[in-house]
Amino acid sequence: MRNRNEGVPPSSLSELKSLIASRQLEFPDQLERVVRCALATPELIAFGSSNSVALACSVSPTTVVRLAGFLGFENYRDLRTLFRAHLRRRAARVPASGSATGLTG
Repeated sequence: MRNRNEGVPPSSLSELKSLIASRQLEFPDQLERVVRCALATPELIAFGSSNSVALACSVSPTTVVRLAGFLGFENYRDLRTLFRAHLRRRAARVPASGSATGLTG
């Protein structure tokens, strides 16, 4: 099992996904459960507390905080910042007009 503590944390969700896909990161079972939930629903980390994420993933809040450290972040807040940045970038790619939903004025 490899740990990211030796290096810098991933700078984006894309980088995190690449590290996982290339097997440069391997997670213990409970941390993997949180990562899977987080990647499936980035809003969970971006807007949730460690307690709410833990509840959604059926793990302890300590496990959620450990994931941040495992990935090389100083704390959970820094991990949350990564997920918020991802959602901001994703939102910026969506057209601002109503045409995306078929609504026009």
